[in-house]
Amino acid sequence: GVETERGFVKVDEGYHTSVPGIYAIGDVIGPPLLAHVASAEGINLMERLAGQNPPPIDYDNIPGCTYCQPQVASVGLTEDEEMERFNACSCRTIYMDVIPKADVIKETRGAFKMVIHPRNSKILGVHIVSPNAADLIHEATLAVKFGLTIDDIIDTIHVFPTLSEGIKRAAQAFT
Repeated sequence: GVETERGFVKVDEGYHTSVPGIYAIGDVIGPPLLAHVASAEGINLMERLAGQNPPPIDYDNIPGCTYCQPQVASVGLTEDEEMERFNACSCRTIYMDVIPKADVIKETRGAFKMVIHPRNSKILGVHIVSPNAADLIHEATLAVKFGLTIDDIIDTIHVFPTLSEGIKRAAQAFT
């Protein structure tokens, strides 16, 4: 008797299904189909059931990663999504060969792409193809979540040499 839509269980913001007392989280409720999302939904649901009032999960700033060689990681808007929203694109791509650490480890395949708001320079999305991209995406996730600008990233000192300099270099590409 649980209602579904396009093969997924329908839930409200509190993970209630159409049947009282039955809740659903994770892959059964639909994308993003990621283990860390299901875990966050589970924690959110348990807090609700314990009488707390947690904020709803913001699905716009959830990082994802594909474990291939090199890894692919992403958070926030893509270039196409920015075009749909703003009818403009403010995007920059830098390639791994400009990152000193990539040269040191002899892995120059890949790129960092940053998508920013066309009027206020807030970071809306970051997309990385790089060794350890899953580890690198978290700075970008915080930038998207907290509305940081490219200047916030540029003004932050990054350890040298590291692959995470790619995020700073992508921000610098706008200036």
